[in-house]
Amino acid sequence: MTAAHRPTAPDDDVLTVEDLWVTFKGGRRRPWSARTLVPAVSGASLFLAQGRTLGLVGESGSGKTTLGRAVLRLITPDRGAITAAGFQLDRFRGGAPLEYRRAVQAVFQDPLGSLDPLMEVRQILDEPLRIHFDLDSRQRQARVRELLEMVGLSAAHLTRYPYELSGGQRQRVAIAKALAVDPRLIVLDEPVSALDVSVQSQIVNLLDDIRRDRGISYLFIAHDLALVRHACHDVAVMYRGRIMESGPADRVCGAPRHPYTRLLFDAVPEPVPRAMRPPRPARRFDAPLPDVGTGPTPAGCPFFHRCPLRTQACATAFPAPTAVPGGGQIACFAADRALAGGPSSTVSALSR
Repeated sequence: MTAAHRPTAPDDDVLTVEDLWVTFKGGRRRPWSARTLVPAVSGASLFLAQGRTLGLVGESGSGKTTLGRAVLRLITPDRGAITAAGFQLDRFRGGAPLEYRRAVQAVFQDPLGSLDPLMEVRQILDEPLRIHFDLDSRQRQARVRELLEMVGLSAAHLTRYPYELSGGQRQRVAIAKALAVDPRLIVLDEPVSALDVSVQSQIVNLLDDIRRDRGISYLFIAHDLALVRHACHDVAVMYRGRIMESGPADRVCGAPRHPYTRLLFDAVPEPVPRAMRPPRPARRFDAPLPDVGTGPTPAGCPFFHRCPLRTQACATAFPAPTAVPGGGQIACFAADRALAGGPSSTVSALSR
């Protein structure tokens, strides 16, 4: 089981993921051979409290979206337990019931892929109301207008199709559609990565206002570390299916302790002129870097071949979570040495 930071009491959790494993079938090495198994999530655990935002970050192929899809019951995990909005997903047989769909919603990266191109905005927002609530036509029309106003759109958008809207407007419609059924939890899968920077801040501020007003919780999947620090209360860092570090956003982003988290932040471009940057220590590796997502996850720490602090123990077993000063946990056998180091130069730049 990988590192999991619980910021509040268990009774406040709206989402609990414990020891989650998801494996996909890959291709065949030869036509007559068995399919290879590709582990996407390996023993991940996390907790999200009511009214809070948990950021799930990591490089491409780390398993972030797969974990989110498991929470949405779009895929069935191999093993592990997920409890969301009071529902235990392992008790479902087949797809999730309507009650769960109403309690847990999603906003995806590309709204054009999730909004029906043949429907006007009023039809898109009316559809979940017809499915989930016993409302007459007049009540639904009033609710649709209320939803548009909630996300900053006017009645002039009611008769427009998705292709007639800008990217930010389409994402606002997708958010309104998710809010139509009064969910307790929304999975945000890269909700602003396809938008301009100025529009990103507007959407993030809109989501935060809705969270405060309605007490909704967000699982915020992203790879923009500066955005996650601004938008989230807590952060969990994934690498090759494992959660390597978790904790309060200010602590994880301001003083990362796991070697992988530090390297992840060191990869962020610095908006600081070269002459003003503090010196960055050189990173040395004794082995070539493996391709992310290829081959089976090793029995030990998946970061073993890239870690400057690795020990022999790292090659044979995955470490148990270790508490971190300032809140949170890291999964690292070299925790003492990891905790002894300071934040990277990139983290210092992001903090300004």
